[in-house]
Amino acid sequence: MKKVISLRWFLIIIILSVASLTVFYLVTNSSRNVSYMPVEIAKKGIDLIMRRVRLVEKKGGQKEWELIAKRAEFSKSENKINMEDIRATFYPVDRKPVTISSKRGIVNNENKNIELNGDVFIKSDDGVKLNTENLTWVASKRILETDDFVEITGERFKITGSGLVSNIDSHDIKIKSKVEAVYN
Repeated sequence: MKKVISLRWFLIIIILSVASLTVFYLVTNSSRNVSYMPVEIAKKGIDLIMRRVRLVEKKGGQKEWELIAKRAEFSKSENKINMEDIRATFYPVDRKPVTISSKRGIVNNENKNIELNGDVFIKSDDGVKLNTENLTWVASKRILETDDFVEITGERFKITGSGLVSNIDSHDIKIKSKVEAVYN
């Protein structure tokens, strides 16, 4: 009889131990960060959606431009790429690269033009900053242009106006109209 009681207590202790370990394992593993792969349903006309995209355009072995975006939607039918949170770098001939950031952008795969939209910002190596809402890279002319309000600021000056055309190779900048300049 004592052996049966001892065996029962032994089995009860083993069952309680296994149950305790199981509960402990479930509680400690449920608090871990579990990452889920987000699934996106593409809008009609979108063939592919990618995150953390890097595109490079080369001509004659030289980089023309490089785009890095957090998100991109590729559309074969429109032959365009819609992008979000962009950093675009343009490579002038014999000059330092020009880096531009914007919230959104569209790359036209046919003519390689790039439209940058939303808080477009450029900062040069010497501290000059350019702000506008929209800016277009015209690949065939190698120019940046806009018809929107533009503000260019430096350490001791501020220039504003409507519209801008800038040749990336010669570094020429022309503000189209309503130019105001302040020098401190």
